[in-house]
Amino acid sequence: MENMVVGEACHTVVCPSDRACIFTEVLRNIDTGIIILDLIKEEVFFKNYHAEKILKFIGAGYGFEDIASLMLNELAELKRPNVRRSSKTIVNCDHRSLGYTAYNLEGNQRYVAVFIQDITDQNRLEAIDEASEMMNNISYLFSGIRHEIGNPLNSMKMALTVVQNNFEKFTPEEFDVYMKRLFGDVYKMEALLKSFKNFNMFEKPKTAAVDLLDFFESLTQLIGADIRNKNIKITVDILPEARWAKVDTRALQHVAMNILANAMDALDGRRDAALKIKGEALNDIVMVSIIDNGCGMPEDLVKDVFKPFFTTKPHGTGLGLVISKKMLSQMNCGIDISSEKDIGTTVTLTMPRCAGADGRTTGLDPV
Repeated sequence: MENMVVGEACHTVVCPSDRACIFTEVLRNIDTGIIILDLIKEEVFFKNYHAEKILKFIGAGYGFEDIASLMLNELAELKRPNVRRSSKTIVNCDHRSLGYTAYNLEGNQRYVAVFIQDITDQNRLEAIDEASEMMNNISYLFSGIRHEIGNPLNSMKMALTVVQNNFEKFTPEEFDVYMKRLFGDVYKMEALLKSFKNFNMFEKPKTAAVDLLDFFESLTQLIGADIRNKNIKITVDILPEARWAKVDTRALQHVAMNILANAMDALDGRRDAALKIKGEALNDIVMVSIIDNGCGMPEDLVKDVFKPFFTTKPHGTGLGLVISKKMLSQMNCGIDISSEKDIGTTVTLTMPRCAGADGRTTGLDPV
């Protein structure tokens, strides 16, 4: 009886071999496709009924060579150092969307597990959610355009009316006052239009392996004069395992510059002003946190920071973080902000982790 296992639910005695049979039967009938490849013998070690159904649906064969050929990129990705899971691949076939991911089994270089699911409904829900979010943003966008362009236009109209009615009465000095006011409103509109232009930048990001330590050290040197002028103590601490990420360098530079500019504004006039850039890794994700001990924001404002035209700055456009979030999403990256009034703000960027590349792109574009 020493090799017997007692089931907790029904108190029946189950032999280990029987338990393995039960687990196998569950895996065979589960509604997720499961395939296990034996890379040494080059054979299919296991596949369940759902996997066979999906392979048949997309017209793929059941043999090792057929499956390995279908998942050539994913298997190559798993051969890279420290990679346990491949990127998710989506296949569209006959109005259905199928997603699959390959995994290295822990402590075993011989077997690779592949999980396949029908994600059609999930994709449709995500598309509906994205469309809803887009409509909300468009609503905010047009409301903001009406307000941000309407105000300087009204101001210019009033100033021109005054100048027109007093053309022969005004002294050169009085004309100069109104000209400066008109040009100030023009500059505001130019800044807004420049921000709109950025919505179309980096539509197709070219991602590559980027050395984040080199990137942020170069970036802080680039803005070194502003940091010194404001007496800000800045540190860059990127852990070795978080050093490499797959991103578009120009897009990341644009995002990082915007975040650092916001942080330096928040630190203006603060005693012991400090800014820390910290990089950590979690599985296949790199997390870079930009932490300041500036003025911070209350919780009710934090939830609005990604809304178009929302800003706490007197002369801000409220588009910087909106554009940054768009750029990051195009690179499969994310952004999260936490803040506390009079304590400081932490902006965390999440990026796909990758191994270093010989032909790496780490240089910064001129500002």
